[in-house]
Amino acid sequence: MAKRLSLFACAALLTAGISANADTLGGEIAIGGWNHDPSGWVKYPNDVPDDQSKVDADDDLNLDTETDLYVRAKLEHPVPILPNIRLAYVKTESEGDGTISRDFTFGDITVGVSDKIHSEASLKNYDATFYYELLDNDTVGLDLGITARYLDGYVKVTDKTTGESDSHDIDFVVPMVYAGARIALPFLEGLSVGAEGSGITYDGSTLFDIQGDLRYTFGMGLGAEAGYRWQKVKLDDVDDSDADIDIKGFYAGLVWDF
Repeated sequence: MAKRLSLFACAALLTAGISANADTLGGEIAIGGWNHDPSGWVKYPNDVPDDQSKVDADDDLNLDTETDLYVRAKLEHPVPILPNIRLAYVKTESEGDGTISRDFTFGDITVGVSDKIHSEASLKNYDATFYYELLDNDTVGLDLGITARYLDGYVKVTDKTTGESDSHDIDFVVPMVYAGARIALPFLEGLSVGAEGSGITYDGSTLFDIQGDLRYTFGMGLGAEAGYRWQKVKLDDVDDSDADIDIKGFYAGLVWDF
């Protein structure tokens, strides 16, 4: 009898815990555009002196400000022991043309003073985040978890004067700590501020991606968001290259919170 009562009590507590955390499935979907401006430098190969191979994104490559797509989706469920899921994708691509004012080496080519070049840079991020809700009420939401990020990118330099070109690819997966928060503002129903980010530092490399936004929900969970995002990719001896790139800019999009 005592065992039956104990089992019944455990089942009741588990059921109560599930009900207290969430009653149904929910989540959000967001899609929009990020107006990003790359800055910093890349060095390939990394065994050449800095003054010969550290190529600046602005001064040497003349990379332009562009607007690219971002998409993210969250799925939250009523089982406390299992993490919620956040999936995200963002692409940043930039091109540039210009006349070089100094000699530099990129891969197997050497670009000379007064040479005309065309440059391309691309970075795609694919995120899978597993997180728990530490707070979830009508005023404050707070999430904490782990992100697995797959980075797929390249830099390509073409010397239009000589016709030579070379490119360098990066392609790897990195784990990152994730945190997110949203606070409802009291002076207007449907208005909130939010922030989220992920990051890691290891073996001289640092990667982080942080953003903050202002969101207004019109009704039926539909709304709009606008904010600022800053992504850093600092690599130390990764695939025979070094880099310290910042990608920053404003973004705006539509949100469905269901």
